[in-house]
Amino acid sequence: MISGEFARNLKLLCGFEKSVSAACRAVGINRQQFSKYLNGTSQPSPYNLQRICDHFAIQPADLYLSHDEFAERMHFRSSRDGKRPGLSPSLPLAKAFPGDIKSLRRYLGYYLAYCHSGTWENHVLCAVTRIYEVDGMVFSKTIERSRDPEEGTLYLSKYDGLMSFLGNRLFVVEHQSLANDAIVETVLYPVARSQLVLLQGTIFGMSSKRREPYVSRCVWKYLGTNVDLRAVMNAVGLLRIHANNIDPKVLRILGERPFPSHLLRYDPESHSIDH
Repeated sequence: MISGEFARNLKLLCGFEKSVSAACRAVGINRQQFSKYLNGTSQPSPYNLQRICDHFAIQPADLYLSHDEFAERMHFRSSRDGKRPGLSPSLPLAKAFPGDIKSLRRYLGYYLAYCHSGTWENHVLCAVTRIYEVDGMVFSKTIERSRDPEEGTLYLSKYDGLMSFLGNRLFVVEHQSLANDAIVETVLYPVARSQLVLLQGTIFGMSSKRREPYVSRCVWKYLGTNVDLRAVMNAVGLLRIHANNIDPKVLRILGERPFPSHLLRYDPESHSIDH
C-alpha cells in the first residue's frame, strides 16, 4: 500500500495539468496504472517514480513529505492559475531565471561535461548533464562518478540545478543533492557562434575528497536530445589528461592545467589564522 501522503501530493501535482490523462501522456505512464498511484493502491516502481519526478522537476523524497510541507516547499501557486511550480517571485534570484528562454531552449538535451579534477592532478572529470524545460523554467541534472586511482574508492555525486541565459552567457547553479553539502556554479558560452556542439567556460565547486574549493576551465559536449544512457554512463568517470577517449577538441580547450595561476586554487589550511 502506498503512502497516503504520496497519493495526496501526486494529486496536487496533477492539478496543475489540464487533466490526469494529460499528466499520464506527459510522464509516459498509462492511465490505468497511474490511477492506482492516485488512489493509493499501488506503489510506483523506481523507474516510474523517477519519470514522474523528472516531469515535475522534483526529487522522489519530496512526494513522501507531509502534504502541507510538500505544498509549501514546491511554492505552488493557486491551481486556478493553471500554472505549475517555479521559483517563488519573492526569492532574490527569481528575476534571473530563466533569463532569455527563447535562446536557452536551443541548449536543451544531454551533455558530457569535462573539467579538471580538484583532487587528482593530471586527471579530468567527465560527468553527464541533462538540460530540460518544465513550464518555462530550465533545469539541470548532473551525475558525476569517479574512482580514486590510488585507493579505489568510488565517489558518486548527483546535482540538481537551474539554468539561465543572460548577456549571451549560460549560467548554471547546481545543488549537490545526494550529499547535500555543496553548491556548484558554471558559466558557459559556445566555442563558436556557428555551432553549439561545444560549450566552454568556468566551473567553481568543491573537490570530492579533500572538500576544498577549486576553479577549473570546463567544456560541455552536446550529445543530443535522445541518447543511449547506458553508453553515456560508460563514458563518465575520472580520466587521465591524455586519455584516448577524450575528444582532442575538448582537451585543447581544457589545457594541461585548470588555470595558469595558482591563485585560483584556494587552500584553506595555508590561509588559517591559527598559528
